[in-house]
Amino acid sequence: MTFSVRKDQMKEDRTSTAKNRTAARIFFYVAGICILALGLTLSTKTKLGASPIIAVAFCISELSGIELGDATFFLYSFFILVQIALHLLPGKRTPSDKKKAVVMDILQLPFSIFFTRLLNLYAAVIPAPQTLAARILVLVLAVILIGIGAAFTLDMRLVVSPGDGIVQAVSDRSGLELGLTKNIVDVCCVLATCALSLAFTRHIIGIGIGTLAGMLGTGRVIALFNRQFGSYLIPLGKPSSNHP
Repeated sequence: MTFSVRKDQMKEDRTSTAKNRTAARIFFYVAGICILALGLTLSTKTKLGASPIIAVAFCISELSGIELGDATFFLYSFFILVQIALHLLPGKRTPSDKKKAVVMDILQLPFSIFFTRLLNLYAAVIPAPQTLAARILVLVLAVILIGIGAAFTLDMRLVVSPGDGIVQAVSDRSGLELGLTKNIVDVCCVLATCALSLAFTRHIIGIGIGTLAGMLGTGRVIALFNRQFGSYLIPLGKPSSNHP
């Protein structure tokens, strides 16, 4: 009788721990999305150049007059469709693995809706810095926030952003190392932004020193953040060893 009670109590404790862990993962994940969106918005406000993927959306927004969040949503939707196509191509994946991959691709859609609405909200309420010194300070802050936000979302191992998802999908399909694939995708985004800008205007839109700062600085911020706080956050995103 006593053994049965203790067993039930242990099961309840494990269930409670699992629920708390899930709640913590969701909290940090949502916080990461909010921080990431804030950082990306600030990077566009500086007019010194946005991170490569957002630079494409920023260019589309400037050329078309639509809001940044809406342009980003269209771009993210395109990325999701490309991922689905890549995951459905014939290959070594089993039908079950393909189905799981496509489901995770589709789950990026709600992420995109929430994320891009945040971009529109931030863009509407945050003023642009006026002086060069202020713009540089805001750019530094933006890179830091982008890195912290990315670390939060990636460490929780839930749904990735379409920007990260497209990199992973191309890497899986091509066999290229993930970091190299990220560099290739970033360069393609920069080239696409330049091509769009020059096709409709006589100057480059969305590309500048801020783009280079984002490409070089974000990874360093993620690494530093995880070095300092990863021991607390990263285990939350790993499978629990307490499952019965």
